[in-house]
Amino acid sequence: MIRLRTGPVSSLPADAAVVVFSFTKERRPSGAFLFGSRLDKAFEIAKSDGFASRPAQVGVARSEGKPSRFFFVGLGSESEATVDGIRRGAAAAARRALSMGVTSLAFRPAMLGTAAAATQAVMEGVHLGTYRFTEFQSEPEPKAQLKNVYLISKDAGEQKQISAGARKGELFGGAVTFARDLINRPPSDTTPADFVKFAKAAIPKGVTLKVLAKKDIERLGMGALLGVNRGSHFPPYFLHFTYKPKGKSRRRIGICGKGITFDSGGLSLKPAGSMETMKYDMAGAASVLSLFTVLPTLNPAVEVHGFTPLTENMPGGNAVKPGDVLRTMRGRTIEVLNTDAEGRLVLADALSYASRQNLDEVLDIATLTGACVIALGTGIAGLLGTSAPLNERIKEAAAVAGEKVWELPLEKDYEPLLRSHVADIKNIGPVGQAGTILAALFMKTFVDSDLPWCHLDIASTGWTSSQTALSEVGATGVMIRTLLTYLTSYN
Repeated sequence: MIRLRTGPVSSLPADAAVVVFSFTKERRPSGAFLFGSRLDKAFEIAKSDGFASRPAQVGVARSEGKPSRFFFVGLGSESEATVDGIRRGAAAAARRALSMGVTSLAFRPAMLGTAAAATQAVMEGVHLGTYRFTEFQSEPEPKAQLKNVYLISKDAGEQKQISAGARKGELFGGAVTFARDLINRPPSDTTPADFVKFAKAAIPKGVTLKVLAKKDIERLGMGALLGVNRGSHFPPYFLHFTYKPKGKSRRRIGICGKGITFDSGGLSLKPAGSMETMKYDMAGAASVLSLFTVLPTLNPAVEVHGFTPLTENMPGGNAVKPGDVLRTMRGRTIEVLNTDAEGRLVLADALSYASRQNLDEVLDIATLTGACVIALGTGIAGLLGTSAPLNERIKEAAAVAGEKVWELPLEKDYEPLLRSHVADIKNIGPVGQAGTILAALFMKTFVDSDLPWCHLDIASTGWTSSQTALSEVGATGVMIRTLLTYLTSYN
């Protein structure tokens, strides 16, 4: 529960600890007005124990009276400190507090940027840093949970900003943890039909959902989605979410999310080790759904449409074969040379469907290519698109959200590498050559030429095999905060 406090604090519960942020070479950390000499003394104790205010470093010092502990979080030098440093520092402090059994934390947000932005970062850090997925553990490891988060302002004017930032941080953080929960579920408990069930239960008032079953998909001629589905025991679905603002809409935006609920590779079977995390191949679809769980509350001044093609990619007896040709919703034919390049196939039909919705722009988010991991590593998402202004706006939103993207070129001279001798286009190019770029060039052909389009490849960032500053092992929910930042930037 979030609680707001103003001015010197004397009403915190006995088990609460105060978190304050500090810069290197700073004599008094932010929040000195709260406790005066008590805080100064605790700060000196923390420094004597090795706390040097390095970015995301956490120091702890006991103190007489209430609260009995102070947590100090480093931001580095004033010139290098960022709002994302607050986010990561809050996550580190919350983890440290929980490891010590502390269940109530009071934060004095460092005033970087606006008080609202700093507080939003604090709340996102707390959400993301303390996330755990234990639904399928019969006896999960006991671990303390934060019961109360206090946010301390200097005066009433600052408190208003802090309150707004806290609300936004709760919504952004909640959207990410919703997606993480969905992605982390076992694949046999998250089939396309299960995803539909979760979507129906999760969408709030203000969002409409159109569910297209297999017969509807056949009627629309989505042959690429149907082709990928052929090897699976479970039928495909296609979901169309719609959110409309309460006031006048400034823009109509479409977002497609790849929804392969499990990817075996099909007949182009993946190695066993590469399949172990392939339940996360629906991270794009889960991300799209998560947006719609909070959009009515955020009320951005744009109309948003979400599209999620849902299927497994399995090597069943009727599975699509290398060399098969699929006819898409757009009418273009695809020669399938590798059945493990299936994400671009289902997105071909999704982008074709989106192109018919009278949108001003369309984006997609997908765990698309292993080549993106090779190109950018595990900390940066790939970005490609047809509109320089749209690409720039997404990059700006990512910078605000503290998420890293890197733009790769849609190299026109590479287009001949996708020419097929038997169909309009083939689904892969030469092995080992510009795989991420060629996948985007493939999808571009299914978007109307006059419709601005941006593609986010999160294959490298949607899952982590080790704990990071903001994520436990498993699904990361990457780019959700970027997309929400972008959508709310029109307010």
